[in-house]
Amino acid sequence: MSDTLVTIANYTNPFEAEIAKSLLEDWGFEVVLLNERMISMVSSLAGDLYMIELQVSPENEVEAKRILTDLEDTDYMSRILKSESALLEGHFQLTSGKHSGQYIEKIKLLQNPEATHNICKRMAERLVDYDFDCVVGPAYGGIILAFQTAYIMGKSFIFTQRKDGEMTIRSGFDLAKVKKVAIIEDILSTGGSVNEVLACLKAQGLEVVVIGVIVDRSGGKLTFPAPLESLLCLDIPAWEAHECELCQNGIPLYRPGSSDKQTTT
Repeated sequence: MSDTLVTIANYTNPFEAEIAKSLLEDWGFEVVLLNERMISMVSSLAGDLYMIELQVSPENEVEAKRILTDLEDTDYMSRILKSESALLEGHFQLTSGKHSGQYIEKIKLLQNPEATHNICKRMAERLVDYDFDCVVGPAYGGIILAFQTAYIMGKSFIFTQRKDGEMTIRSGFDLAKVKKVAIIEDILSTGGSVNEVLACLKAQGLEVVVIGVIVDRSGGKLTFPAPLESLLCLDIPAWEAHECELCQNGIPLYRPGSSDKQTTT
């Protein structure tokens, strides 16, 4: 790399800077992050005294900037799943009861606040043109994502939960000023949870103007009364238990989120 470097992007968040760095390195560029160590040690300096500067050689400046500008949500989310080891391979029972050979472990994403924050920033950018006053997140996976997205966008926040088997708005929330809402969910598989939330909000007289999901693993096959915005769309097959080839091959079945494990026969 040339001794003279140029800064092509600035970041206050080390996680976001690393994502950009890994992207450019995959394209064969040599990249330097200036001030990364300092901000990692003293995060309060970010944005006030220092920024993380992403630098490349002058001859790569134009092309590297173009690549970063063209970084789509799909590429970004794929890299986050990879960096957090959140896309698992095996034999899993989904919340819907269906079986799948792949599972997105959302807890690995939520465990890293920087990853969660950057995901919500992307979601906020996708929803900025929609007119709503409140963000709704279903318990439990959608709560953190909805809250952080609401905070970034300056909206109010509520969450729903199941009570006696029925999806309800958590008691105590003041709905007097809530008219139009956005639903934020983590992983979309069969759409069952989203439809429960839709029915719950409709019963309260609230208008859902958009549904945002982090990962749509249905491959874009599902439709709802409101527009669907997903940061990453994957076509991951899922089968009814009695049709599952993995079961037929005797591959152990895992129920994520539970200590329970069973071996299929």
